[in-house]
Amino acid sequence: MTATALLLIDAQRNMFEPDPVYQGPEILARLQDLAARARAGGALVVFVRNNGRPGDPDQPNTPGWEVHPALAPAANEPVIDKRIPDAFYQTRLGGVLAERGIGRLVIAGMQTEYCIDTTVRRARSLDYDVVLAADGHSTYPGGLTAAQIIAHHNGVLAAFAEVRPADEIDFAAAPAPDIRAEGLTAADLAAIHTGLDEWRVYEQWLATGEGHPYWPHTHPARVSDTLKGLWDTGFKPRARYTDPPRWEMGVARAFMQPLENIPLVFRRASLQAVIGAMDHLLQNPRNPLSPHISQIGEHVWLYDARDLRLVYVPSVVRDKEGRERHHIFLLWLAPGVQVRNPFLP
Repeated sequence: MTATALLLIDAQRNMFEPDPVYQGPEILARLQDLAARARAGGALVVFVRNNGRPGDPDQPNTPGWEVHPALAPAANEPVIDKRIPDAFYQTRLGGVLAERGIGRLVIAGMQTEYCIDTTVRRARSLDYDVVLAADGHSTYPGGLTAAQIIAHHNGVLAAFAEVRPADEIDFAAAPAPDIRAEGLTAADLAAIHTGLDEWRVYEQWLATGEGHPYWPHTHPARVSDTLKGLWDTGFKPRARYTDPPRWEMGVARAFMQPLENIPLVFRRASLQAVIGAMDHLLQNPRNPLSPHISQIGEHVWLYDARDLRLVYVPSVVRDKEGRERHHIFLLWLAPGVQVRNPFLP
């Protein structure tokens, strides 16, 4: 399981007094329980606080603006200020989550049709695994009753999140992978852990044809062509790939994210370095004579060169026809691809 954060949205005093949201006391108790279980399970608790306009009940630095005292953020728990329903828009939320290696978000709070709806959709678009506490968000009546608004959004948002009762949400932290390599941050380890989860899905797909991996291909040339397309927008991948070499190749979603985030003007050299490392691995990903290759965990190997550190899993699985499928699954670039600005010394 990837690293989890509980996102408590707009759990501010004005939502509970003097004019409480629908089932206000029950919602507050449920948010308290979610926060307590998240802390006990080692999950990060993040508070998102709305900054209202002058005269609004959540105007900054007024009593109604504060996080409800029953929830009392701990000293190490971020409080993120926002000004529109999207908790990610022009806030530091994305950076806080990336720094902690968060890939799974449990979302609860207020209001259902505004900040909950918008943030759930945005989080899913940003590739987070999203869990919505079905009975952990609320609102005020409008054209529909509050209960109808909540039920409607639980149904609609099931297309973007796993929607389940608050008391069924699990915060138990999965053990971190036992990686023996210097210089890896908590975010690196979380990304590697998430990649290992994806590798297991990929192996199941190779073995049985079932499941939906992020990268439903095996030919390493397809990976190479995809990377070339990231720096050359006019590049056209080949229409057909010949029989693959002995080692096939899969890719974790986390592996692609830092590559896609490199500014276009700087991508070519960085991605060419990655392709060169891939070509090296395809010769023998467990080569004991290579000065660049070493095993750093139970399944995890490292290609360590001056300009990049590529984390991967070499593995063999039998498919449903009984054939051996030798594959390299690319997990992560740690500490990331170095981006050189040619205009700086």
